[in-house]
Amino acid sequence: MQKSDEEFKRRVFDLMNGSLNLEQYPVEESKYVKNEFSLGGFCDEAYQRVYNANRRLCERLGVEEDKDVESIITDLLDIGEYLALKMFDYGCFFSASSV
Repeated sequence: MQKSDEEFKRRVFDLMNGSLNLEQYPVEESKYVKNEFSLGGFCDEAYQRVYNANRRLCERLGVEEDKDVESIITDLLDIGEYLALKMFDYGCFFSASSV
């Protein structure tokens, strides 16, 4: 697998998000890629703030869930994923070129 392959790029992203079960399916890259959602880490704390704000909004609205709030959260996560994967592409491009 090449470092520029979509599968490799996705694996790195999934490792960063902690979405791979490394006990059942260990991968070589886990030695180098940190789960950015590890307890107490930046992403863990930021996600907790988002979750708590979501709960407070839903309480004020008097609902269990609000589809607009969920849409905002989902879309922002999608934007972050898109940018992260593009950044990976740019990193591969700039590390391989003399630009």
